[in-house]
Parts: sequence; structure tokens; C-alpha cells
Amino acid sequence: MSSIKLIKALSSDTALLHDIQVSSFMPLYEKYHDDDTSPAKESADAIAWKINNSDFYIVYEGDEAVGGVRVVADSDNICRISPIFLLPRCQNKGMGSKVMELVFSLYPKTEKWQLATISEEELNCHFYEKLGFVRTGSRTVINEHMTIIGFEKTI
Repeated sequence: MSSIKLIKALSSDTALLHDIQVSSFMPLYEKYHDDDTSPAKESADAIAWKINNSDFYIVYEGDEAVGGVRVVADSDNICRISPIFLLPRCQNKGMGSKVMELVFSLYPKTEKWQLATISEEELNCHFYEKLGFVRTGSRTVINEHMTIIGFEKTI
């Protein structure tokens, strides 16, 4: 695996991030058909807004853009990750763990991290639990096949 780095996105990166986000989330969309909540269905305008109103990073492997991660500071010591994604060919190779390490290092004063994921995606849940996140009990039923659950990690 080449070196992984995070570069803060600019407005000019909207189309790039949109393309990677759609490619990354399309397999989950095709599985769950969550039209109203899937990042695969999010507009480029919505991503542009996120770039301008939060810390949205492009994930690079070497010189290639392969993912993204958005951090929202809810307060001085609480941050939320929404979303984090890698292209399908980059998943399950340890890159996600490296991205999370980099994110944590960028926000050393953060005492609590929050995120949400699909409860039916056991690999996603295991990934976050391996990083020290615990389930909060928060549950949002999206449809008969999909429920979003909350996770948090206290530092």
C-alpha cells in the first residue's frame, strides 16, 4: 500500500469528490435502495455545501484520489464523521484504519467521536468497533432492509 494522505477539499474538488462518493456508495445503494439517505444519490451541490461548511478531506493513495472523509465539529471537543468512503477496490486493505488514524491526529483536542453506519453491514460495524467505537443505541429504520445505528468513541 502506497502512502495514504488527507488533503482538505476545496470548492474546485466538488466534481472529483462527488464521483468518488457515488462510486464508493453505489454498491450499498444497489443493495438497500435507500433513495433518500444514500450518499450515492447526493447531489454535487450538496457536496459543495459540505466542502464549504465543514472539513471535507480527499483521501489519496500516492497521487491518486481514492476516497473522502468529512469531519463536523459539533463543539470544541466533539466531532462527527459523516461520511467516510473509499472506492470499492481500496476497501478491506487496511486503508480505512489508516485514514481514521490520520483523522484522529488532525483533531487532538477531540474527546468524543461520533458516526453512524448501516447495522446490517457487519464488516462496517466490526471496523468501527475494532477502532474503539461502541454502539450508542441510536437506531433509525430507513426501510425494511436497512437500519442506521450510532457509534461513538471517547478518547
